[in-house]
Amino acid sequence: MNITYNNNERALIFLSLFDIMVQKEIELLNLFDEPSELLEKFFDKEKEINNIFIKGMRAESQAKGIKDKYHKIVEEMKKAINDNILDSYIKNLNDKNIVVLTPYSKNYPKKLLELEFPPQTLFCVGDISLLETDCIGVVGTRTPTSYGKIITEKFSKGLCENGFTIVSGLAAGVDSIAHKAALENNGKTIAVLGGGFEHIFPSFNKELARRIAKEGLIVTEYRPSMQPALYTFPQRNRIIAGLSLGILLTEAGEKSGALHTKEFALDLGREVFAVPGNVNSPMSVGVNRLIRSAQGACVLSYEDIVCNFKENVVKSPSVSSAQLSVDDQLIIKNLENGEKSIEQLIELTGFKVSKLYSSLTLLEIKRIIKQLPGNSYILV
Repeated sequence: MNITYNNNERALIFLSLFDIMVQKEIELLNLFDEPSELLEKFFDKEKEINNIFIKGMRAESQAKGIKDKYHKIVEEMKKAINDNILDSYIKNLNDKNIVVLTPYSKNYPKKLLELEFPPQTLFCVGDISLLETDCIGVVGTRTPTSYGKIITEKFSKGLCENGFTIVSGLAAGVDSIAHKAALENNGKTIAVLGGGFEHIFPSFNKELARRIAKEGLIVTEYRPSMQPALYTFPQRNRIIAGLSLGILLTEAGEKSGALHTKEFALDLGREVFAVPGNVNSPMSVGVNRLIRSAQGACVLSYEDIVCNFKENVVKSPSVSSAQLSVDDQLIIKNLENGEKSIEQLIELTGFKVSKLYSSLTLLEIKRIIKQLPGNSYILV
């Protein structure tokens, strides 16, 4: 592989050599009219660059040596420019068949530009065309129950069969199950790493990573030698949300990292779906509370997600009116003219909130209605 990069791309690839948070990278780039000027006018802007690194830093942080750390980074950047190491860095990436995408690249996924701080470099191994496909992020606990494993496999398989690409974080548990289900059912999958390609985490997923690189795509915003750290995984989660049309949580505990991905998805206006679980299971606390808080739509099958995005999908047979209570029929009648919010349904039916939610839940279970983002409902 022998990819050449334009001067703006080269400048962003240069920044990836150093341990700089993406927020600081963007601030540095804002000092110049074009990213390419970072390399051309670095020494002219050295004072401003130093100021960006220490801006907003608390006195106690400086005392802990963080100021010295950033001073060292600036010195390393100056040396790297003087020694012209960028060409050898890019050659090394080419030798490893690593493609680097930046916001100035033709194939950079436009969906990521919706993030507050888009990754300035996206290192890719595999089929980069998958970045432009319809993706669903599948995330959850690292220690799923048998129920969680079955649900994750079933939903991932069904989504792949309907043309969706599965995006996840290559973590243990739900992530790995989702990736494997996609691969084993001739589907496509994208793994987003929380570190560089040389440090696959967890290490037992190295073989899975190799298979994804061959049959799907692996991406990361970190240079190959970058080791994962506590802060890199939440950063990774924002990319999963950014690439996806929606996020599915199949099983997640109260403090699951998957809930961070949900927050990024909500901030981006992405769809959030959650599979209800056993109320007595600690591994279902996160998803059940998510559904209860109406931050995500309750889904009982992968078809619920497919129907949300695609038309002409075969739906389950409806339940006859004889099987429905008078209250249920009143709700259905009021949804016949289109979606309604909770507030509208309360006004139209005269039900109390608790009674309305109870009826809505049962109608969702029977797959007669479905919840939409914004806490509104529509007939299936």
